Amino acid sequence: MCDVTPTVLVYADLHEFEGEFPEIYKQEWESSKSVDAILELLSEVGERTEFVATPSELLEKLKHYSDLDFTKRPVLFHLMEGFRSRNRESLIPAVAELFGFPHTGSDVYSQNVSLDKNLTRIFAQSIGIPIVPGFLIRSETDFTVSKEFSFPGFLKPSGEGSSLGIGEESIIHDEKDLRFKLSSKPAEFFPYLLEEYLTGIEYTISVIGSDVVGYRVSSAGRLVLREELKVEKVYGEKTKSKSAMPETLVFDCPSGLETFLQEQSRLLCSSLGTSGPARLDWKLDSLGNPYFLEMNLTPGLSPFYSTFPICYRRSLGDEKNLLQEILKIARLDFETDRFLYAKKKIGSLSSQR
Repeated sequence: MCDVTPTVLVYADLHEFEGEFPEIYKQEWESSKSVDAILELLSEVGERTEFVATPSELLEKLKHYSDLDFTKRPVLFHLMEGFRSRNRESLIPAVAELFGFPHTGSDVYSQNVSLDKNLTRIFAQSIGIPIVPGFLIRSETDFTVSKEFSFPGFLKPSGEGSSLGIGEESIIHDEKDLRFKLSSKPAEFFPYLLEEYLTGIEYTISVIGSDVVGYRVSSAGRLVLREELKVEKVYGEKTKSKSAMPETLVFDCPSGLETFLQEQSRLLCSSLGTSGPARLDWKLDSLGNPYFLEMNLTPGLSPFYSTFPICYRRSLGDEKNLLQEILKIARLDFETDRFLYAKKKIGSLSSQR
């Protein structure tokens, strides 16, 4: 245990970590190089950092720092991705809220909604945000294709990120093709989401803020797969691996479209009550109409390749500004009623008898 109390306790899943689980489960995990860079940047803006990488290490630190006054406790910097759980991106917020620690990123509710692509679609549609027609497939046989659905479609796991489970075979030509491809899909990736396949340009936008401070929205970055490094025709699992990253962003979105994407992205974040960083992905159809695809409330923060910082740097600030803003929001959120239970229910039942 360090002698000086940290102001920031960073929890990250490292891609280099070796464990008794498949390599593919680490698809969203961050590289050691990226986490080291984030730790260095935090130090440069005046934070005292400590790093943990496993649940048991985190438990030990929380037990130790729980003796501190709430105003002195370190911020839990949320870089955890986990695997094989629909709650995996909400575990840090849940622990922080229960035991009374400030944390970066959104709360449990927002994290769980955003990780479920189908729930996010339902929420977005409920507030008037355009979504492409689609439906949830819970098993390879338990579904019905509506007569209104137009093929080709695009098939993706409803609860995974980093394009996990997505590749060129995700393009579905008809119902027969759908049933054939579902029969070979791993059970662990169900449920799947099938949406009508959009052939237009894809954009990504970074949003940062909270209900307390309001929301700031970046320029829209157009996703481009560089031909010399392209490993597949779609933005899939191979593209988003740590070993091959041919994607780049170009900031040439037409002003009218960009304003629409920015306004709709802000609306979705404010309506859901997100906090800290959020990355939202949009895609155009063949006529140029924009549709919301998905959002990520635990976006990669690598200064080397993650799209959230790229968009942020373009129009909102540099990497140091980004980390300072994330921590400012976390500390202000800690003053809200969401943390009252942990702060007020102290002592023990026996001491009250």
